[in-house]
Order: sequence, then structure tokens, then C-alpha cells
Amino acid sequence: MIDFSKKRFLVVDDFSEFRSSIKGILRLLAVQQIDTAGNGIEVLEQCRRHRYDVILHDYNLGDGLNGQQVLEQLHAEKLLSPQSIFIMVTAENTQAMVLAALECEPDDYLTKPFNKVTLQTRLERLVRRKQVLAPVLAVLEAGDHAAVLRACQAIQQDDPRHAPLCQRYMAEALQGLGRHTELERLLEQQARSRPAPWNLLQLARLWLRLGRVEQVSRLLGAAQRQFPMMPELRDAQAELAALQNDPVAAQRALQQAVELSPNTLRRQSALACQAWLNNDRDTALRALRQCWEVGRYSPAFDGELLWQLAAVVAGGAAERLPEEAQHWLAIGDKQFRQHQLLPSLAGMLRLPSGSPAEDVATLWAALETRLQDCSALTLMLLGDRLAVLGADQAAQAAWMQCLRRHANLPGLTSQLQQRLLQVQLEGPQQALQLGREAQALHWQERGDEAEPLFEQALTQSPQQVWLNMAAARLYLDQLQQGQPEADLRLNECLQRIGSLSALDPDHPEYARLQSALELSPW
Repeated sequence: MIDFSKKRFLVVDDFSEFRSSIKGILRLLAVQQIDTAGNGIEVLEQCRRHRYDVILHDYNLGDGLNGQQVLEQLHAEKLLSPQSIFIMVTAENTQAMVLAALECEPDDYLTKPFNKVTLQTRLERLVRRKQVLAPVLAVLEAGDHAAVLRACQAIQQDDPRHAPLCQRYMAEALQGLGRHTELERLLEQQARSRPAPWNLLQLARLWLRLGRVEQVSRLLGAAQRQFPMMPELRDAQAELAALQNDPVAAQRALQQAVELSPNTLRRQSALACQAWLNNDRDTALRALRQCWEVGRYSPAFDGELLWQLAAVVAGGAAERLPEEAQHWLAIGDKQFRQHQLLPSLAGMLRLPSGSPAEDVATLWAALETRLQDCSALTLMLLGDRLAVLGADQAAQAAWMQCLRRHANLPGLTSQLQQRLLQVQLEGPQQALQLGREAQALHWQERGDEAEPLFEQALTQSPQQVWLNMAAARLYLDQLQQGQPEADLRLNECLQRIGSLSALDPDHPEYARLQSALELSPW
């Protein structure tokens, strides 16, 4: 029997009666240290002060952060130790709720009501798993991929029955070490012998980086038949469609993912952008409205989404903005007063056609130096608004910035061809193709061949975000292998990107690369 007396628990629920009930059950399990919280803000404050062994967290906390958003923020702030146990608790068992909870990967999921026996059984199973993995989890927190791999191998040698618990940690360690050939071998073996959502998804994304379109297509088809309720497989399908430059298929895959799990902010934002690029304004509007509904309390919500929503509602309105557009801008004014872009963007949208040129120029001057902070959809919508206002030169600048940075988005070039009639669009596409060839060489562990291709591609299209990110991953691998000047090349990629909108799909990875560079040895 597990001794819980020295473990610290946090019980989170918006109903005090339920918190008291769970505390009573935990007391029967000899738990001595029990803290409670009634909302997400309290949880984050408590976790900044204390390290918890077990968190029992209700999914739906009423107004404010929900359990999914709290867990995402705990991971983002690194407030949740790998040794900690996070159990999502909910009285609801709708598909959207369950899948949203599972997507952020809690250690377990528990449906109300439950009794002492159920809770004790779950806790004991999870604690035993953590005890087996303790050597792995200890070095995982330090980010030492080689040590993680050694710890996993030692556990498997001591007791082969525990090998399945180690496979995912081994895969992540191999990827972190740049040992992609071993990673592919491990994932293929696991996908055939013990197929699970995680190994099928990782294998699909590995093959995407290798450019193996047919293999990815077959794998995703089989995976979706085996795990039809896994939205991340549809996300990967959208990535495959983007690689094939098929914007219609990309949107269809994202819509399927959203139908399965509509509560993920980043997915709704991606769907809005792709739908708008596909001239599907209605779907873009629904997705942006859902961003507000499901994500307004999330720390990941950015006021730029409100401006996008207002701009899509406004369309080509030349005079007074529709009431709904004014409504979204008013919310932005109130809740995002310190946003670096939103005041100038909102001012541009509120200007009617025929406004004095100096009014447009003043707002444009404030935005022109911050275009790197805008997402692709914002740049496109901003250019369209400038065109309505008669600021053709500024509109061209916004669209060109979008082309230079986001040429990899399916459907973007088609939209820009209608706006940039005198501009050659082939250059960024050629650079993108070179970058994909270089990425495939990198993931084949042929970095010496990949590097000159990346350099050639970046000479043609130096500001392209995807291209710099792909090259930065190569240089990060080189940095971890101790290759000279890899840190300089990685830094050059990040400097060319400059800054990135929080809405950009690459933003989490961009932040990770920045952290890796900052933590590299002097």
C-alpha cells in the first residue's frame, strides 16, 4: 500500500462542498498536507509558491480559466514537475470536454462522482508508475536527453515489463539528441508492435520532415481508422496538405479536428486563417468567434484575435463599421489596453474611407515598424484595410511582409497574386522547396549536406519564418553536438525572424529555441 502521508495535495474545484468532500477522502488515505483552490488564478498562485505531489483539478471552474488552460499554463511556466501527478476531474463527459482535457495530457482523468476506492486505486497506480520512472523523471527535469536515454535503458534492463513506460521518453530523448535514424527505427517498431496515438503521431511528423508524402498519407489513414477520436491526427493531416500545397484539404482536416475537439484555441485560430485564405469567410468567422468563446480566459489568448474578428466582420466596409465589429474592438480597448499593436490596428479599422491621408500615415507609422509582430492573417487583413483607405503603397508593404515571412501557408500565394500584380512570387516558393530538401537531409542526419542548402534558401528568402525555424533546428542539433559556431548560426536565424506573433503556429517552438540558445554554455 502506498504511503500518502508525506505527499502534498492540491484540490481544485469551484464548489466548496466538493473540495471538503475530497479532503475528507484524502484524510482517510492518511494525507496530511492538503491545500485547496476555487479558481485557476488561485491554482497558479499556489503552484508558484509550492511544489505539489498531486493536483486533483476540476475541469470546469465556471467563469475564468478551466482545467485545460490551467494545465497549459503550468507547463508553460514550468510549475509542474515531471514527478507530479495531475488528475483532471469533471462531472461532464461530453466528447468535446473529454478530448480537450486529454489533449493537454494530464496523468489521468476522473469522472464525478467517485469514491475512496476509485480515487485510491488511481492514485496508487499513478504513484507506482512515477516510482518506476523516477530515474528518468529526475534527469528529464534537467533537460539532459542523454541521461534520459541512459535511465530508460537501465529500467528496461532491470525489468523488461516496464519497457512500454519508457518508450515515449526514449523517443523524445532521441529527437532532442538529433539521432533521427534511431528515432525512426524506434517509432516504426512501436507503431507495428504497440500502436498508440503518440507513436503514430510522432512517426507521421518525422516522415513529414523527411518529405515522405505517400508514407505519411498511408500512416495517417490507418491511424485515423484505429484512433478515430484523436484530433491531433487531423492536425497532422492538415500539415500534410500544407506540404502538398492543398489549402482545401488543409481546411477540411482542421475542420474535422475542430469538430472532434473544439476547445483548443490554437487550432481554432489556425482554422480561421486557413478558411480566410480559402475565401471561406463564414468558417473563418465561426472559428474566430469560437476563439473568444473557448479561449477568452486563457493566458494564451491574444488581443490580435479580436482585431482579426472585427476586421473579418467589417470586410470591405468603407464607412461606418458594423455593430459587431465595433463590439469586438470595444472589448479589445477594455481588456488589452497595453497591447503593443491593438490600439493602432483598431484605429486603422475605425477610419472611414476618405479619411485624411495624414491620419492614415500616422497610424501606419506606428504599425510599420511592428509588422514582425503580426500574424499572417493580420498582415493580409491590414493590407486590405489600407487599400480601402486608399493607402496603396502601405497596403503593398503589408502584403509583401506577409509574403516574405509566411510563403509556406497553403493558399497564401494565390491570395497575394490577386493583390501584388507586379511582383514575382516565385522566389519565396523556390526557397521554400530548397528548405524542404535541406530539412529532409537534416532529418536523415546529413547535416553537412543540409547546411549549404539552407544557406542558399535563406539567401533567396531571408525573412521566411518557416525556413529560419527549420534551419534553426539543424543548428540547435549542431550546438548540442558541440559543433563550433552553431550558436552563432542559430542566433542568426532567430535574429532574422526578429519577433513573432503569439498567434503564429511556430511561436511555442520559437520560444523553445530562444531558451535553448540562452541556456547554451558560454
